[in-house]
Amino acid sequence: MVLEVIFDEGITALIEKAVYVIIIIIIASGIAKATTMIVSRFGKRSDVPENVTRVINKIITYFIGFIGLVLILDVFKLNINTFLASFGIVGLIIGLSSQTIISNFIAGIIIIIEKPFIRGDIIDIIGLQGIVEDISIRSTRVKSLDGRLITIPNSTFNTSPVINYSRTGRIQVKIPISVTPDTDIEKLRKIMTLTVNEIKGIRTFHVEMIVTGMTLSGLSRNIVVEFRFWIDRFIDKDNISSKFIKSMNEKFKNEKIIITSEIKD
Repeated sequence: MVLEVIFDEGITALIEKAVYVIIIIIIASGIAKATTMIVSRFGKRSDVPENVTRVINKIITYFIGFIGLVLILDVFKLNINTFLASFGIVGLIIGLSSQTIISNFIAGIIIIIEKPFIRGDIIDIIGLQGIVEDISIRSTRVKSLDGRLITIPNSTFNTSPVINYSRTGRIQVKIPISVTPDTDIEKLRKIMTLTVNEIKGIRTFHVEMIVTGMTLSGLSRNIVVEFRFWIDRFIDKDNISSKFIKSMNEKFKNEKIIITSEIKD
């Protein structure tokens, strides 16, 4: 079809169309270079990672190239509507198959620009707690506290809340127990105070024990109390909690304090 259009209009028309094509290519190339240069400069000023600006520049270049191709087809008086319709069908197929990829890509750019977390931060996402190992355009790798390396699609961070323990500073630890109604609450408070002073990492000036309610066990009622204290680093939570629980259980046995539900690690 292209050859028919060319030879039907003669050599003069062919040369004229060739000039138009060259002009379109030059202008499209100039626009693409200027735009990508502006995006790259903006990226450097805004501390956007180079791999992000590189991908954005590719998308811009492909888009401008597509517009240029449409204009070239118009020069040769080809049926653009048929071309666009065909391209639209192909684009629809590609689009449907790549929705997840695009969603992850956009989410990755948002994460890199907004920085809700960075490498080395301890986060909690959909119940998974771990250290951020790497952030890429498509996914984020998190090393769980038990040593597993987990790859999370970036789109997950758009739909699920993220807790960044590295930016919250100190965190509160709550440990509940149940005791019999005749238990001396003040004795429990003294045991707790003694325990927190023994364990390194607990903020001793912000410790409390609160009676939170009562539970029914058989025919008797039990008092529910909650030990609360603060620590500086989330990563130390399990270690400090384990030491606290072990020490408390030992003191309860020595003091012959009966607890109806033993505190466990």
